[in-house]
Amino acid sequence: MVSNDVEKLHPGQGVYATHLNAQGKIVGQMTILAGADDIWLALETSNVKKLGEVLERMIVMEDVQSEDCSGKFESIAVIGPTSGAVLESWLGEPVRFGREFDHGEFQNWRIIRDELGYTVWADVSKSGTVLEGIKAAGAVEIDELTWNVVRTEAGLPIYGIDIDDTTTLPEIGEKGIRYDKGCYIGQEVVARIKYIGHVNRRFMGFITDGDKQPQPRSVVKSNGKDVGYITSSVVSPELGRAIALGFVNRVAAVSGAAVELVSGETSIASKVSELPFIPSATWSAD
Repeated sequence: MVSNDVEKLHPGQGVYATHLNAQGKIVGQMTILAGADDIWLALETSNVKKLGEVLERMIVMEDVQSEDCSGKFESIAVIGPTSGAVLESWLGEPVRFGREFDHGEFQNWRIIRDELGYTVWADVSKSGTVLEGIKAAGAVEIDELTWNVVRTEAGLPIYGIDIDDTTTLPEIGEKGIRYDKGCYIGQEVVARIKYIGHVNRRFMGFITDGDKQPQPRSVVKSNGKDVGYITSSVVSPELGRAIALGFVNRVAAVSGAAVELVSGETSIASKVSELPFIPSATWSAD
């Protein structure tokens, strides 16, 4: 059902994966966490209902039950290079994960190691207490706008904003693809793209010449031609200028290539960038 290999996961391990349609387009992206006798899917709340209904229709003979738990838990992201130390101070015990998306239960809280640090799943009735405890251990609470800056600097797309069911999985890279696993929906398209050797467009970053943010759906132009569009933009304190995420055709998908980001009468000079903008070590919990 998904693009990554789940059967090889041991309890406490996880992977990033996508569910595709027959054309190789992304129906949903998720983190899959393996438990002893259950599997957790973590994804954007806005896409839970749609993906749940799609997967539910695929349960035919399997002895399995699915449940939407999005109303039961709050996800609290603890990010940054000291996130591990903060969590250990809060819990009073070590938090040691060997790989990305490893996870475990600590004093009734499930903690996941992810791209930016850690995520704590807290029961909604106790999430306020958990948040205050983590802040008392040394964390500083940030708002959604600041989190959006961090995830954009890290080059992480959000389903429904940056990617959707018009996006072919290889356009956002090979993360979440296992070419040696068994068949899954959309696999033929993904494999064909690999053997062709390229996609027609790529999900890339854009670094502007100043601090003016391009609007979502701004057109990316190269030598006067439309070559892509913008999906998200923020002003990066780290880089001191506006940055954006979006798609650009494979000819223009060259790091350092000069482009214009155009919306109406506004044109912003920019350069194409590989992702992430900021090395992952900036946010690593190691």
